[in-house]
Amino acid sequence: MQLSQREAERQERRATNLIWNSARDYSLAPAVRAYDTDGFADIYMNSIIGAVYKYYDFPKIKEVLDSFARTPKGDEFEELAWVALENCAFERAASERPALRELRLAYAQRIEAEAQRKGGARELDEAYRIKLEHYERALGMEPEMPERDRKILNALELSPELTTDEVVQSIRAVLREYYMFVATTSAGRGGGLPTLINFLRRRRGGIGAAVRNEDEGSGSDKQAKRVKERLVGERSETEMREYVEDCFGVSMYAPGELKRIEERLCSGAHWDSILHFTRGEMKPLDRNNREAIVQRSAAKRQAELNRKFYTDDIVRNRLTIARLSEKIRNCMLVHLDDARIKARAGSLAPEKVWRAVTLGDESVFTRPERGNDTELSVDILLDASASQIERQESVSTQAYMIAESLTRCGIPTRVYSFCTLNGCTVLRLFRDYEETNKNEAIFDYCAAGWNRDGLAFRAAGWMMRSSHCERRLLMILSDASPNDDRKLLVQETGKQELYRGQPGVLDSAAEVEKLRREGISVMCIFTGEDADLPSARRIYGRDLVRIRSIEQFADAVGGVVVQLIGNM
Repeated sequence: MQLSQREAERQERRATNLIWNSARDYSLAPAVRAYDTDGFADIYMNSIIGAVYKYYDFPKIKEVLDSFARTPKGDEFEELAWVALENCAFERAASERPALRELRLAYAQRIEAEAQRKGGARELDEAYRIKLEHYERALGMEPEMPERDRKILNALELSPELTTDEVVQSIRAVLREYYMFVATTSAGRGGGLPTLINFLRRRRGGIGAAVRNEDEGSGSDKQAKRVKERLVGERSETEMREYVEDCFGVSMYAPGELKRIEERLCSGAHWDSILHFTRGEMKPLDRNNREAIVQRSAAKRQAELNRKFYTDDIVRNRLTIARLSEKIRNCMLVHLDDARIKARAGSLAPEKVWRAVTLGDESVFTRPERGNDTELSVDILLDASASQIERQESVSTQAYMIAESLTRCGIPTRVYSFCTLNGCTVLRLFRDYEETNKNEAIFDYCAAGWNRDGLAFRAAGWMMRSSHCERRLLMILSDASPNDDRKLLVQETGKQELYRGQPGVLDSAAEVEKLRREGISVMCIFTGEDADLPSARRIYGRDLVRIRSIEQFADAVGGVVVQLIGNM
């Protein structure tokens, strides 16, 4: 079963919550999570992971797990290690959490059923057979097993009285005695092909939940996601500002000016947030700054994919731009007032003919000119959070086509994206109002991190005050799923709530309503899934359009733009 990107992220959050609840520590960033064979968060094993965090020094445990990464039997060694960890962690946690016993029995029964479907213990590799025998013991059974299995399992079922160092030594002793494995300093979690093969092998032959190391996998999307996960840990404000500059580009504002901006915007629900405005201009990077190197590499690769996605269907995309431009241009002619000025060519003004005869004044014609008091400017804001990873190419193409259409109509257009990393909301400017030849920069769009929509909307409103146009439109391309690892302050109660679900939606909706009261029209081009449509409607109301196919693009977007301009 293949989960959608949205569902996979939900399961990741659920696994994290299970670990937090068991560890009683809501600040930790889990290095591992457990999922069943269908990719859903496993209740029991994530509870065990939380217990390991609670009772043991997890970084030391993680060193052992990481030492298996580049060995041929690394997947089997991980399974054996988790048999040992499950046994001692369960024995310590069960007295405090009586429900854990029932969860363990249900999990053991599931493993027994999975093994039977695979043909029983004889069809399993040794590590998975030992895992099965361990959980058969948990069910009160006395399984028949080879003498070697019995010795290994007896050695792995560790006492809850052991310290972290003793647990680590015991696991290593079993692997050294029965598998001739000795960890070396060069063995480490490096990602890449060996790690991926180990994970795939485990899924083909394994039973029960897989405890997945978050470094597994490869590709630019995985790299971007790992950047987000690493940032969950605490950093000082200075370190955070340096980090986002390394990853996303230098700040557009001097520290003093940025501080004044934050004093204005980072208040209320967003009192503990900071901001970073950038054009994506990079400074030289220290070769040892691996996290920033990963992010820059992912962004560069994604920009190439974005451009290829557009050019692969360039004929249809250009036709779409032409159609959308025509719709917007016709709407402007109908709804936006023109001033008329004197000219030497244009429409003859009969009342001025006498000036040509008497005074020799050739300016007896008039031509239209867009008046400053009736101009329209458009800001395009792109959600660049990790939830958009699978849609990066389509989002960048849609944004480019809108910006190009508006540019052809002479409408001042600004395009920028937002994401949030460890309390810092990053706004990346691709082009400004007067930069009519910079639409290509939109293809540099890259998704990573969380999304604190309400703060991003507030920042967009502040930026739009620089527009000299009376009529202002904010177009937001988003999946309407606010989600940040920093809580928000609910001013009515003084309490803090997680910035996701209803609290995040209500905060975002409130900021959209403030923008509209300030005279800014707001519309959303919805990029998410059906499950998030109610949230989108709650945030944006009727000014919402969903693009199901590129053939609909010009009509769908043009229709909403025409309606908004007509109502201005």
